[in-house]
Amino acid sequence: MSVIEEKPLASENNVEEKEKVGADDYVDMKFTRELRKATKDVHNLSDTLINAKFAFALSDDEVWYDGLLAFYEVYKFFETHLPERLLPKELYRAEAFEKDFSHFYGADWKNTYEPRESVKKYIAHLEKVAAQNELLLFAYAYQMYMALMSGGQMLQKKRMIARKLWVFSKDSDQQQKQAEADAAAAIATATAAANAGEGVIDEEDLQARPMPAQVTICPPGCAATFFPMKISVLKSKLRRVFNEQYGKFDDELRAAFIEESRNVFRLNMDVVRTIKGVNRANLKKLAIAAIFISSIYLAIKLAMK
Repeated sequence: MSVIEEKPLASENNVEEKEKVGADDYVDMKFTRELRKATKDVHNLSDTLINAKFAFALSDDEVWYDGLLAFYEVYKFFETHLPERLLPKELYRAEAFEKDFSHFYGADWKNTYEPRESVKKYIAHLEKVAAQNELLLFAYAYQMYMALMSGGQMLQKKRMIARKLWVFSKDSDQQQKQAEADAAAAIATATAAANAGEGVIDEEDLQARPMPAQVTICPPGCAATFFPMKISVLKSKLRRVFNEQYGKFDDELRAAFIEESRNVFRLNMDVVRTIKGVNRANLKKLAIAAIFISSIYLAIKLAMK
């Protein structure tokens, strides 16, 4: 499978924009937009499933850790099968996942751990892909680490706020309240911008999209989504790897890369459906909400008598 001659990824027209965002964070988004457009339908389907399944459940420990456990083998596979030129070591997550599992399941969690069938099928597919071309395996890694640095950050922030897992000293209540307020505001801003219509942000202007509020502290059990480095720098670094490779693909390899990028979301949905405790957690949250609303209603009725 041949590749075409490498072409410059940034033109002179990009110089002013590059100076604006900073040399460390700037990446030409041409190829990113192309890939995003090609995977948009299956990506949206995956998001719909996740949003419906985890409407109220992600602050529940059992759901959160089973979700991490479900994808642990996938991330570990990338980190043992891709060279550092395709997957920088700063992104490695397997050790962090294991640290979280030890916190929640206990130090001997591996003694009873068995990958679920959907994960075994996922790994079997990744093995076939890796044997065919490591660049096609990178298609999976690119999507999965970008997801962890985007949606994963936002979900952990919401979870930490809901679970009050912030780690501060006893005399820093004001600092804690300010941190929670800042995190909530950042999440609201990012969500509003992502859902806004024309005039706020161009959906295809990926460079201008707001970054999710980064998890900047690491309480016990939150290592998987904690990145010591600035998330925008890590994402830019991974995008540069993607650009360097994708820009040299011939039509055949580019088509195969896009197809495997679509398969990421298909296989992820199969795994997401196996995560335990979701229905129980959602029902519990709905029941609490119903009791709360009923209590307010009764209190108002009694006050009016």
